[in-house]
Amino acid sequence: MKLAKLIAPVLAATVLATGAFGTVALADTTTPTTAPVPVATDHTYQRAINALRDVLTRMVDNGVITAMQRDAVVEAAKAADWDGFSVDRLGDILVPLVANGTISARQRDLILDGVRRSDRVTFRLAVTLDRMTDQGILSRDQRSSIVAALHTADWDGFSIERLGDILARLVTNGTIIARERAMILDGVRR
Repeated sequence: MKLAKLIAPVLAATVLATGAFGTVALADTTTPTTAPVPVATDHTYQRAINALRDVLTRMVDNGVITAMQRDAVVEAAKAADWDGFSVDRLGDILVPLVANGTISARQRDLILDGVRRSDRVTFRLAVTLDRMTDQGILSRDQRSSIVAALHTADWDGFSIERLGDILARLVTNGTIIARERAMILDGVRR
């Protein structure tokens, strides 16, 4: 009975305080929802696809591939988020199209050769980066850093001067050396 007399005022005060100040907050044990991942705002992918489409359209005009094959190659590159900075990666993307008979192995090789010989600055950069990485001049980490910097800067794929500025920042922070920057720019200017 003494216990009831002791608890009654405390219980009454709690009820009164809850009514006056709102409900008591308890710990939230629900799983927090995550915010959606932001979509990349750079235009690098679309520029690469447009440049690839231009190369492929010339091949359609010359009778090397059909319009349907061009569209299949473009869709495969889009689905793989090909950024245009590696001709070797484009070759890997095209392997399933060869395997399922959409294009022949010879057509794949001709597409890659067309991209390598393209007058597009983006593709000349891709060839240069592939060559320098294969020769051991650039490490894969350096190559990845260069590509990431180009994405971050939303490089337009045309301006060699702006490419030089982006590469100069990488020289400043020690990612590449000045000689490597010069070799990349020389390869793009060829």
